[in-house]
Amino acid sequence: AVVSTQSTGVMTGGLGIRWSFIGPFQTAHLNAPGGIRDYANRYSDGIVRVSKEFGEPRAMAGDTLEKMAEYLEAEMPVEGLPATLQWRNDILKLLAVVKQSFPPKP
Repeated sequence: AVVSTQSTGVMTGGLGIRWSFIGPFQTAHLNAPGGIRDYANRYSDGIVRVSKEFGEPRAMAGDTLEKMAEYLEAEMPVEGLPATLQWRNDILKLLAVVKQSFPPKP
């Protein structure tokens, strides 16, 4: 199995929370110091390697990467990523506090 019902913490405690308020592409843009192009350079090979297990993956490169970068850099310029990253981290801290106040599941 790729994921079990007990091992979904990456979505409920990690990427899922980030995706819920900034989406997957802005999450990736913030996850490398140089933005989406830097992210693609660092992680694209690994993403493709893992994705091949689920069928033919599409590389994050060429026109696709350029379109993503244009959008993301317009919304979040690379030179402003440290401030946006701090904003995201502040939101995550607030969400963690709220999450701790949830009543237990019945």
